[in-house]
Amino acid sequence: MERDYSRAEVLDIIEREARERNIPRDDFMRFAYIETGGTFNEQASRGERGAKGLFQFVPDTAQAYGIRGQELDAVANTDAAARLYLDNRQILVNRHERDGRPYLSGKAEPDGLDMYMAHQQGGAGYRSIQTAIATGQFSREDTRSNILNNVSSRDFEAVTGKKYADFRTMSDRDMATTFTQYWDTKFDRVRIPEKGIEPTTDARQTTPVQTTPVQSQTAPATGIALTAAHDLSVKYDHVKYAMSGKYPGVDGKHPDQGYVDCSGWVTAMQNATMAEINAKAGRVVFDKGELFKPGTDGAAMIVDKAQSRSGVMIEGKAVTRDVLKEGMIIGEDNGPTKWDGGRYKGIDHITMVVKDPKSGELMISQSRGGEGVELSSLDRYLERKQANGVKLYATDPLAEARTLLQDKQHARTQTEAQTPQTQRAALPEGALKHGEKNEEIRKLQDTLNAYGYRDKEGRALKEDGSFGDRTKEALQAYQQAHGLKADGIVGPQTLDALKKSKEAPLLSDTRHPDNALFQQTVKSMEQLGPQAFKSRQDLENAAAAGVFEAKASGLTRIDHVLPNTNGTGVFLVQGEPGDPANRRVYMDKGQAVAEPIEKSTAQVQQETQNQPQAQQEREQRRTQSI
Repeated sequence: MERDYSRAEVLDIIEREARERNIPRDDFMRFAYIETGGTFNEQASRGERGAKGLFQFVPDTAQAYGIRGQELDAVANTDAAARLYLDNRQILVNRHERDGRPYLSGKAEPDGLDMYMAHQQGGAGYRSIQTAIATGQFSREDTRSNILNNVSSRDFEAVTGKKYADFRTMSDRDMATTFTQYWDTKFDRVRIPEKGIEPTTDARQTTPVQTTPVQSQTAPATGIALTAAHDLSVKYDHVKYAMSGKYPGVDGKHPDQGYVDCSGWVTAMQNATMAEINAKAGRVVFDKGELFKPGTDGAAMIVDKAQSRSGVMIEGKAVTRDVLKEGMIIGEDNGPTKWDGGRYKGIDHITMVVKDPKSGELMISQSRGGEGVELSSLDRYLERKQANGVKLYATDPLAEARTLLQDKQHARTQTEAQTPQTQRAALPEGALKHGEKNEEIRKLQDTLNAYGYRDKEGRALKEDGSFGDRTKEALQAYQQAHGLKADGIVGPQTLDALKKSKEAPLLSDTRHPDNALFQQTVKSMEQLGPQAFKSRQDLENAAAAGVFEAKASGLTRIDHVLPNTNGTGVFLVQGEPGDPANRRVYMDKGQAVAEPIEKSTAQVQQETQNQPQAQQEREQRRTQSI
């Protein structure tokens, strides 16, 4: 609720949110310090159409994160900023995995500087700065003005040692580099003594740049302790049960609305837990495509997705305390209903197993009719459900992270406790591995060739049915393109992805919603002449990659494709080349022709799902000087 908070209260709100979302506390506090000019004034406002609140949300971003009209509420603003932080981190990591460009901090993983730059400039603006440092040119036309709007002429020379007048006329690369150095220094100078936060400039300057992730970041010796789902259960204990349409403005999928149904609640806990694992592992374990979708994933669908990805399905009386572990979900079939048609296993309710961080006891968290969100004893839950004849279906959405978690010994015990039928489900028929030879592998090779995936030398596969090194390399390229674990094994998730790829039209298919943009790009690239590409396939690969780059940068058309001066890249232009209002994005040609159309199609699909976030990223942020 909006009210006048003291500075101490505001700091506590930020600290609490950082802890609940597993965000680095000091960095998150530095964000608010910078955005409010060090005042932590939750009432900070630039007027009706300007940025507002602790983290200075502009109207469109506030709308996207559900706080329009609540920007001056310290709790709501901070919660939205935390969600924005996690979304931005996912965007940066995904992009880094695609193009390999260094983070602006030079670190192996995004640090506080990277996250603040993404908060200030948006993910697309951050990428544009990366591009300028790598290629010499911004990938967005508005980046230069956005940078100038986020630099204070009063302290620029003192911070960087360069004159502000010179900065305004620097080349794109020099401006991007200097701007990064400017904010690197200012970010490290922040001091918040009440919370023990002191300047870290010296420490940063003496810290060598890592080229590979630190092992302790990716595999903590003691295992990751999960708290997010339990914390949410306590935080939202007052929330009642309701499905969409029961109350005005309530969709049943967001506990912040005061009401949530069973699938909305489990989705919220699962997604928060996946984000927690990513943050504590220091890398992406669960990508955005693995998150459950509120509003579309009902109880039955959540269980179906989880069992398909993990291969784990424990049914009926086999669902006992001994085989359950923290983070697993349980679907319930409470008997025939008129709406059962088409539901996986007839599931009509869903719960999640969580652990009390103090006692270590496993509990059930759910939102149920007549009560709403509640924590209850796992033993009593199982006893009651089994006695009432409820059919239970347990599966594990967190299966791929089990070796990272604090309960990894429990994970091994649970696996050993599975029946032979359950164990076979973890490696379904059709799973293919290196060294095997059969007709299914020949079909796999044919599929990978058709999609344009090659071995590491760029060669098409020999369709001989033998799973050798080259087939494994092409399969790993496919897995990387789809955000899967690149283990070179056709397991449940890869099988599911291959099935979806077969069903989904490529960008070059007239059925694809972005085929018109693809065809426009092809025609523009044809204007470069026959010498521009070695083959028609190279041209079409580049055109598909161009569609992805355009959509990621906010372009809706590609009216022209222009070569750069040395022929190594092209500019995708929306508008006329001589029009100062045109928009353009740079693309490396060599990398583009090497990207299979299927991979670009998958990337476009992911980018389309992220469009609401991308739109708000393009809104510019005002930053007060420190």
